[in-house]
Amino acid sequence: MRQDRGVIQAGNGSSLLIQGGQFIQHNYPPTHNADDVFNRLKPYVAPTAYATQQEGDAPKCHPRTREAVLNAIMTWMTIAITGIQRILWLNGAAGAGKSAIARSIVDLCLKQQIVIARFFFFRTDSARNHTKPLVATFAYQLITLIPALNPIILDKIRSDPLIFNQSLEHQFEALVFEPLRQLHGAIPFKQVIVLLLDGVDECGGYDNQVNVIRTIAQFVAEKSVPLIVIFSSRVESQLKMAFNSPKIDCILERLPLDTDYRAADDIRHFLDDSFTEIKHTHPFKSSIEHDWPTPSLVQEIVDKSSMQFIYASVVVKFVSSPRFHPARQLDIIRGLRPAGDLTPFAQLDALYRHIFSQVHDIDSVIAILAVAILSRYPFRFHIREMLDIAQDDIDVTLVDLGSVISCDMQKITFLHASLPDFLLDPARSGQRFYIDVGIWGEKLALTLLSKQEFLRGWDALVPYLTYAKCTPRLMKELYMFHPSKYTDWHIFSDDWTTFINTVGNMDFGDGGALYCHHVKLEHQVEETIMPEAYQIRETALLRAVHTPRKALRWARFKICLYRIFHR
Repeated sequence: MRQDRGVIQAGNGSSLLIQGGQFIQHNYPPTHNADDVFNRLKPYVAPTAYATQQEGDAPKCHPRTREAVLNAIMTWMTIAITGIQRILWLNGAAGAGKSAIARSIVDLCLKQQIVIARFFFFRTDSARNHTKPLVATFAYQLITLIPALNPIILDKIRSDPLIFNQSLEHQFEALVFEPLRQLHGAIPFKQVIVLLLDGVDECGGYDNQVNVIRTIAQFVAEKSVPLIVIFSSRVESQLKMAFNSPKIDCILERLPLDTDYRAADDIRHFLDDSFTEIKHTHPFKSSIEHDWPTPSLVQEIVDKSSMQFIYASVVVKFVSSPRFHPARQLDIIRGLRPAGDLTPFAQLDALYRHIFSQVHDIDSVIAILAVAILSRYPFRFHIREMLDIAQDDIDVTLVDLGSVISCDMQKITFLHASLPDFLLDPARSGQRFYIDVGIWGEKLALTLLSKQEFLRGWDALVPYLTYAKCTPRLMKELYMFHPSKYTDWHIFSDDWTTFINTVGNMDFGDGGALYCHHVKLEHQVEETIMPEAYQIRETALLRAVHTPRKALRWARFKICLYRIFHR
């Protein structure tokens, strides 16, 4: 280390500006050379946790994308040290691109010679999916970036050789916080120091996640060192509680990615660039049509992405495979061509399976999501009525799915439009998370038929019947069902027509007897309410040369014409 005009060279092309004060050089015996601290730290450091890029990690942001959110973060960094909010929580749904943003922030800081120590948690990497290497990894980076910390941290390790067996709080205090205080007290830092922790939700153990946040926040709140911190994670209940703590909330800036930040435009730009590259580089480029994919197909992918980058990334990765034709791969993605042995959504499915594996009461979750997916009412009041549960039960049941599902006071919203596809496909979701539409359609239709006071119209019942498995029990209940008993079912509206047509499309193996039964019920009501309309139907039936079922449909068509011209 050398001191040159008040600037201490910090290594790796960075510099930390220190002006004024008195600098004290610690000289240790020759047996303890400058590399001694690194040698003592190395066994406890997780190199993959701070490296620029590792296999399996999220890439940095695609060029000319996420500029709005990156600018927002860099702007916050320039003013945070002079303000109150010295902690930033970058949060968003699973697959929103948080890690890509975090890696891009690291790059920007390094280019601007801002001292930034980082730790990227990663669930499937045993070296960095827990807190044990966290402090040593931070200390190692800080020594590299600020060499003046070397003798101070070495002294701490020498005085307590078993320090890495101590609690996380003790390690942070001894190897990070106190060394920074000591050096800042001797020679004040004139440049901000940044700690970045990405994927906090991927750190094993909810208590460990909360402990990391509280330990660091407590030091930041002292304001004894010009230090700011960026946490990046999904919006999960234990993390929301930690950040909602009054002691943390008062120094916290929240940056939710679901505020848009032009995500849809960025995804479209990413797709356009990616498809252009495929058309220029793919081995089968000569057989790719010039206008492939059309803007409408690109927009279809953008819509399916639901402002989450992971879906678009998965699509591009699958379509760009050099072994298969890109246009055919895209047809598989869209469900227009069988996938065969291919697994187009393997990465996405692994994410969904992990998230659902953390759910406490999976059976109740599946029931709620079945109602939300199969009905036209993903609203809380409908779910409560259908499942006979309390208002709070929905929030408690879905608490572990905050990264893929939003549940406000009115309705349930899927943050990933592709999540229902996963749940409805047994090959993707597996037996544990699979929602069988036939079974659930029948079950929910029977439930609704039994709640006669709640049955308000066809738009509640018909969606379930559309999916329902045709069982003897359901057929029996439908025989007993008389729509005219309900005030919202009008013989001259489309309600009854839609219901009867839906029943007609169901195959109970009865030769259409149930369908004819409900048509006759409609005849009886029409004969009472509008004899003229009934006469039209009888005339049509007498003249029909079709099969009885087709004759009934032809008669219904004639009735519809009558309704149009006699309103």
